[in-house]
Amino acid sequence: MSSAANPYDEVPFPSQPLPHSQPARLGAIAAMFGMQPTPADRCRVLELGCATGGNLIPLADRHAGSTFVGIDYSQVQIDAARRVARALGLANIELECASIADLGDELGTFDYIICHGVYSWVPRDVQNKILWLCRTALNPQGVAYVSYNTYPAWHLRLLVRQALGGCSRQGSSEQRLAQGRALLEWLSSTMASDQTPFGRLLTVELDGILRQPGEYLFHEYFESDNKPLYFHELARRAAEAELQYLGDAVPSRMFAANYGPAVEQRLLRMTDDPIATEQHLDVLCNRGVRRTLLCHREVALSRRPLADRFLELYFCGQITPERAEGPLRSWTPATFAAQDGTKITHSAPLVKALLDYFGSQWPRSLSIDEATRAVAELVAAEGHPPDASARTRQLVIQNVVQFVAGGLVEPTSAPDSFTTSVGLRPRASRLARLQAQSSKGVTNRRHETVHLDDDSRRVLGYLDGQRDREALLAALVQALERGELTMAGGRFGVGALGGSRELAVAIAQWLTQLAAGALLVD
Repeated sequence: MSSAANPYDEVPFPSQPLPHSQPARLGAIAAMFGMQPTPADRCRVLELGCATGGNLIPLADRHAGSTFVGIDYSQVQIDAARRVARALGLANIELECASIADLGDELGTFDYIICHGVYSWVPRDVQNKILWLCRTALNPQGVAYVSYNTYPAWHLRLLVRQALGGCSRQGSSEQRLAQGRALLEWLSSTMASDQTPFGRLLTVELDGILRQPGEYLFHEYFESDNKPLYFHELARRAAEAELQYLGDAVPSRMFAANYGPAVEQRLLRMTDDPIATEQHLDVLCNRGVRRTLLCHREVALSRRPLADRFLELYFCGQITPERAEGPLRSWTPATFAAQDGTKITHSAPLVKALLDYFGSQWPRSLSIDEATRAVAELVAAEGHPPDASARTRQLVIQNVVQFVAGGLVEPTSAPDSFTTSVGLRPRASRLARLQAQSSKGVTNRRHETVHLDDDSRRVLGYLDGQRDREALLAALVQALERGELTMAGGRFGVGALGGSRELAVAIAQWLTQLAAGALLVD
C-alpha cells in the first residue's frame, strides 16, 4: 500500500497511552459487575489500530508475563513501533501491518481487545468486522474496549466538517490544514458577535477545534470516513453481533445519581433500561465521545457494582481537602475535591478519614484492607486501640463503592508497578528513559503521559539503577559543567549554583517529583 493510499502514512495520528484502556482497569470494571477477568499480568491483548505503539508498547513493557498483538493499516507506523519494541528488547509483543477487513481467526483468542479511535473512522463493513472480531476472538470472560464519536455533540461538529469539505480535497495535507484553519478562524471571528444560542454554541465549538493539533483536525474533519452514532445504536449493533454492553470505561458516567437527584428520579420514572438511561444522560451532557466496554452475550452481569468483589481490587484518587471545620474525629463537615472538580462534603469521621487518606497516598493504589487499617488509626480516640474490625471494613467497602460510582477514585485489578519512595539507587523505567531521549512527553507507570522540561528529561536518563546518590550527583555535576543541564532560572528555588551542595538539593527535589509522577520503579 502506497503512502498516497493511506492518509495515516502521510499524517500519522499521535499515538499515546490510553489510561482507560489498560487491562488492569478493564479487568477491575469487569470484576465490579460480576465477571471473572484474566489478571493483567498473564493475559493476551489485541489492539486494533495500534499506530506507533504508544498505547500497547508501555503495556508490554509493564506486563512481561502477558502477550500483546498490535495491528495497524499503516506500514510507516508499524515500522516505527517495531523500532521502539526492539530498542526495549520486548519479546512479548507482535506488531503487524494489516487491514482489519482481512483478519480472520489466525490471531487466536484474547482476554482483552482494544479498538481506540478506529470504529467511527472506517466504513460500515469494517465496523461490522470489528464487532465480529470482538465476538470471535474474545475469550469467554474477555472484555473489548471500543471508542467512537457520538451524538448529540457531533451533530454540530458535522456542520463544521461539512464546511471544511471544500478545502479538504485540494493540495497537500499541509496546504489543506492551513486552508481549514484559516476558514475556522474566519468563522470563529465572524460568529463571535452573534449572541444567539446557536451563535454562542458554535463559537465555543470552533474555538475548541482550533486548539487541537493538526493531526486531530486532519483525521476528524478531512477524512472521508467519520461516522458518529448514538450510543443506543452501538449497543444494538453489539447485540446483533452476540455481544452485550458491560459498561463505560469511566464508570461514573453510567450512574444517573451523579447528575443530581432530580435527574435521577426523573430517569427512574421514565425507564429501567440501562441503555436508555445512559442515552438520556448523553443528551443531557452533550457527549461527543464514548469508550464502551463489551463482553459476550452469555456472561451473567450485575447492573450494580458488587461490593464483595472490591476486596480483590485496588483504588486510588487524587483528592484534596478543600474545607474543614474540625478534626477528622469530629462530626463537623469537611469538603474534598477530586482532580476533575468533583466535590463531596461529609461529616462522618470514617468517610472524612478515608478521603483524606486517599489524597495523602496519591498516586498509590490502596487495597481495602490497607484503607481499613489506615482510617481506623486516623479516627481512633487517644488512648484507645484503632478499630479495624469487620464492621469497619464493610463501611470502607460501602464508601469506596460510592467513590468509584461518583468518580472520586478509580479501580484497578493490579497492584502498582512503581514506587513513590526514592531508593538508594533510583531507577526510572527503561521505556521512560528511552522516550526522554527524544520527547518531552514520557509514559509513566500509571499509563499516562507526563510532560517534562529539558533538565528533568536529562536527569531521567541517568536513573538506570546503577548509581547511588553520590554517583548520581557526580554524574550530574559533570553534565552541568558540559552544559547539558541549564538549571534555568534557579531550579526549585535554588539560586546560582556555587557547587555540588545546591545541585544535591535540586536532585533530591527532582527525584521526589519524578516519584510523585509514577516514573520510578523498584
